[in-house]
Amino acid sequence: MLQFRHIGLLLCITLIHFNVSGQSLKGLSENEVIKKFRAAGSFSKKSATETAENTLPFFEDFSTSDVYPDPLKWDDSLAFINNSFPVDPMSAGIATLDAIDSEGNIYALNDLPASSDRLTTKPFNLQPYANAEDTVILSFFYQSGGLGEVPEINDSLLLEFYSPADDQWYNVWYAVKDTFTDFEQVIFPISEMFCQDGFRFRFRNYTSMSVNDVTGGKGALSNVDFWNIDYIMMNTEPVSMHHSINDITLVDPPKYLLDFYEIIPWSHLNDAQSITRNTLHYAIRNLVKTGDSVNVGRSYYVRDLQSGFAEFAEQSYSKFGPNSIERRNDPFFTPFVNSGNEEEGFLEVGAYLVTPATQFKANDTARTYLNFKDYYAYDDGIPEYGFGISGESTYGAMLAYRFRIYRPDTLKAIDIFFNTTRDDFTSGEKFHLCIWSDENGKPGEMIYISPEALMPGQKGFLEPVRYPIHGPTDLIVEDSVFYTGWMQLTEEFLNVGYDVNRNSLNKIFVNITGEWFNPGTSILPGSLMIRPVFGSKAVVTSMVEHNDHNVDFIIYPNPVKNLLHILTEDPLINRIILYDGLGRAVYSADHGSSPIDVSALPSGIYYIRIFWMNGNSICKKVIISH
Repeated sequence: MLQFRHIGLLLCITLIHFNVSGQSLKGLSENEVIKKFRAAGSFSKKSATETAENTLPFFEDFSTSDVYPDPLKWDDSLAFINNSFPVDPMSAGIATLDAIDSEGNIYALNDLPASSDRLTTKPFNLQPYANAEDTVILSFFYQSGGLGEVPEINDSLLLEFYSPADDQWYNVWYAVKDTFTDFEQVIFPISEMFCQDGFRFRFRNYTSMSVNDVTGGKGALSNVDFWNIDYIMMNTEPVSMHHSINDITLVDPPKYLLDFYEIIPWSHLNDAQSITRNTLHYAIRNLVKTGDSVNVGRSYYVRDLQSGFAEFAEQSYSKFGPNSIERRNDPFFTPFVNSGNEEEGFLEVGAYLVTPATQFKANDTARTYLNFKDYYAYDDGIPEYGFGISGESTYGAMLAYRFRIYRPDTLKAIDIFFNTTRDDFTSGEKFHLCIWSDENGKPGEMIYISPEALMPGQKGFLEPVRYPIHGPTDLIVEDSVFYTGWMQLTEEFLNVGYDVNRNSLNKIFVNITGEWFNPGTSILPGSLMIRPVFGSKAVVTSMVEHNDHNVDFIIYPNPVKNLLHILTEDPLINRIILYDGLGRAVYSADHGSSPIDVSALPSGIYYIRIFWMNGNSICKKVIISH
């Protein structure tokens, strides 16, 4: 059971509102992966290589880059190198062109499509190929949207060639899409007019974010118009060799290593062996279009990054047909175990292929890093969208997120990652942190609500805000299932991080009109970046809770028969809600009128919550006795 040995401020479950807009996802207004990368000093233009030149054959599948393009090959840093936004790429790692710049900030609003990102090569000397028999061929794969926002019909992706003789860029190809696409290949011969010393090529995208399309305040401005690029080759091979590429690749890093969780508390790991996977998932792509099946080996290793000890599994072999992407689940015999010697655990899990010697090797290995700390997380730590509840009459709406734990422990805090919004628009919006017990697969009794209104607050890049659980005694979670989330004190979009690379949508519940419901197919499957934190409260660190000033109220008489009176030092009451014992709102008023006539309500236990204009709210128990 969930034990809170003394609960002072209790139980407000639902609000009755009408004309509900509801829950939704929005794109991000900045890229915190880029910002964190730059803040850590990892980014460098490598000025020593600024005059470097590319040579043929040229190949790039982005499997050896991180965040920014390889400066030995590329002349700018506007494209985002990632595994977050593609769907079934040619190999792990792609370049995304979107509406966010090299510093992680969104480009300016524009009513008409405007040039945004670029991906520009270092120069090539193609002069020797001007009169050669062999034609230089450029090929690449591109995808519209992926797991990002799909472009509109007036947005586009361009391929441009640079002529040093003219000092001019020429558009040679473009794509216009307004739907999601799989990766499509483009094969483009380089004409003799571009066979010059100093030739370059670049990809460029146009995006549009009209101010007329932005609703919900400045915080609603979001990243748009995604294009993913992968597996670029330029050489003198025949076109047939570009159509049918002699390569077998890993498409994704290892995933789903803890069943439905991404991370669990290090101290809970040994009690949760039922969710440590006994299989490892491989997504393998054979880029050869035709021919016989190829016998490919695959295996994995697990390395403890603290001790350095690594365990390698035996290799498994099977045949893969041409022009295919296949998914295999092989036995995984290396359990994740807490030896008890460290406060947290650091593991590296790598999957790799054993392919013919003639193939490119860098895309045969992909890795995932697991850092076990003190929380449960469904998400992978990187948001692709923001989740929120907004619109008219969503003040007081609630979000509950289902968690299962594997040993009784003290729930000491809740970590919530809030996306940074343009001009910090949402940083002053308020909410109450809430905990619920489970009732037949849905949130049941509310067993905790934060005493004061909270706000998103400040954090480091890609770091959640930690909100401590406050109470006279510890909140002990003994039941295996509970829910955590918020009651919002705003009608604005709170913009909580949402990871679309792991699907936990069936664990999300929203309450806007008095009933809990699951969003179902109304939003893209994914996971909220909300994490319950367990262990000793003595080590909790967090932001300071926000409270404009302390308020309270007195109700009398209690028990009450007919008229309930309210007395408060702060007369600026915004709303009064009265709930029955099942959490159903039986009275609601948008003013501070008193007394309240309860003569028509049945005898029993009720709860009254008062919301003040400053965002604070308090809930108290009322007994009606006729």
